[in-house]
Amino acid sequence: MCGIVGARDDWLRSRGLTPRVSIADAVEDLRWRGRDGSGVCRAGEWWLGCARLAISAGPEQPLQDADAKTTVCMNGAVTNARALWQELDPDSAGATPLPNDAALPGLAVRGRRLDLLASMRGHHAYAVHDADDGALYLGQDRFGERPLHCVFARRGGVWRLVAFASTRAALRRIGVAAREPERAVAQWFRFGWSEAAPTEPEPGLRVCDLPSRGRPYVTRGSTDPTLKPAVATGHVEASAGDRDLRGALADSVRRCLDTPSSAGLCLSGGVDSSCIALTLGELGAKVPAYQFCARGAPTDERAAATAAAAAAGLALQPVDGGPELLDALPRLTRLHGGPLGDPSVLAAHAVAAAANRDGVKVLLGGEGADELLLGYRRYRALAAMPRLPWLRSTTRWLLPWSMRPAVRSVRAAASADPVRALLAVTPPAFGAQVLAPSLGAAPCWRDEPRRHATKGALALDGRAHDVEHYLARDLLPKLDVALLAAGVEGRCPYLEADVGEFGKDIDALGKRPLREAFAAQLPEAVARLPKRGFSLPLDSWFREELDALDVLAEPRARQRPHLRPRGLELAVDRHRRGRADLGHALYLLYAFELHLRDWERAPPQP
Repeated sequence: MCGIVGARDDWLRSRGLTPRVSIADAVEDLRWRGRDGSGVCRAGEWWLGCARLAISAGPEQPLQDADAKTTVCMNGAVTNARALWQELDPDSAGATPLPNDAALPGLAVRGRRLDLLASMRGHHAYAVHDADDGALYLGQDRFGERPLHCVFARRGGVWRLVAFASTRAALRRIGVAAREPERAVAQWFRFGWSEAAPTEPEPGLRVCDLPSRGRPYVTRGSTDPTLKPAVATGHVEASAGDRDLRGALADSVRRCLDTPSSAGLCLSGGVDSSCIALTLGELGAKVPAYQFCARGAPTDERAAATAAAAAAGLALQPVDGGPELLDALPRLTRLHGGPLGDPSVLAAHAVAAAANRDGVKVLLGGEGADELLLGYRRYRALAAMPRLPWLRSTTRWLLPWSMRPAVRSVRAAASADPVRALLAVTPPAFGAQVLAPSLGAAPCWRDEPRRHATKGALALDGRAHDVEHYLARDLLPKLDVALLAAGVEGRCPYLEADVGEFGKDIDALGKRPLREAFAAQLPEAVARLPKRGFSLPLDSWFREELDALDVLAEPRARQRPHLRPRGLELAVDRHRRGRADLGHALYLLYAFELHLRDWERAPPQP
């Protein structure tokens, strides 16, 4: 696992920067992602840099072939590398361990096998410079598991790629101050994340995600910028009709374990990770399993994880944590380069730290199963939800501080956008009475009309929205920073296998295909466990004496422009008096304050 960065030489010089020095500074900012080596080199008009975490053996990056025809920097892993090596260099395909994955995209570009770039599985982001035509090939895995932030400059009426990096913090080292626009901040305070949207830190400069995930983006220097048609080869994946869910998961877990580094499992006790545990047991992979339990939270997940580990023959390592987990948030915020709105990042980081102490460098998890297989309870609610538009004008007064499930369901039924209404983690009154008027009046707080799906199709609409936004903008970035900050690489077999084909219709609600596939082996304690995830008892924690509350009590925190006068004081007082459960909302206020202080501590250099 690594951190990568790159920028055009002429663009850096036009901003008054010394290219090698500025890219080296950015690489240094990425060293937390790759502690085992780093490098910077020039490739044509581009400067490329990489900080490498050595999951497998191999040379330092950026990686150049013998005649310098291609230069590669890569973050992540290609899980079907063995099949791709068979296509590109059969002599290497049988090696144990395999050559470094970073060589694969370079060989594909050199051999003009661009179809292989689009067929790479796993979690990765890469850049390949081709000396023959001066093109840069920039790619990312299909779900965005490995982050890649792109900078485009407007030249002659055309937007051109001029820089990229694994984190926005690294972009700040080359003078790109990509602060979130007001609309994104409003969304962040309602959902804990914001939908993907370009930001323009200065006129003629735009920061956004890669234009197309799963397929390489090719700069205009290429003589053939389009993908060649995929050809029929021995590594082509089986179609949906040729495989079953259990077999697809087993194949994926096997590929994820094809690494010389020690592996482990994040075993929450839920169905998703328990099915991975059972698969590991069937494969004879006796890896350690780690289960997190927050102090003050129910212990039924620990009991379910214990039963799943016993059924799979895995050793269970318990990980416990209380309010002290919040102590890691300032560092994680600084490394991420932005606010972290999902508090479960703290639990994931605690699990990764425990795994790292045991020598584990690759941690498998169940991320993606809920989205691809219709597992969230809100999908069931959407599938049966009545539409109550006549209540729309009155729901804002319906227990405006409450986040109880029944109240949220009524709000969603009356909302013009029930999908996003069910995603809210803060109540309407929080936006109206705590946030600044411009934020509280933003469209996301009014549930502007967007969805016209029929009642039965709302669940599938919600699934599509979650895959595009919630998964890519919340769960995967959280997992990336939480694990890499502890020196561990995360791998998600459900995403690697792309099991979404088994959850395309309403019959899959509640992960029915997965439950049926493992019905005979799934322990009863797991089967009956309600969906909870890495939830933390924030309501009780924020009624204790916390350093976080001391930070929020400081004058500069209370006078921020994103708050109403006395808005923060109102929220803290209401929560501590027990008049509302605002633990998640207070966490968001604290997380955003940490982000602002990090920004003030190290402003970007123009």
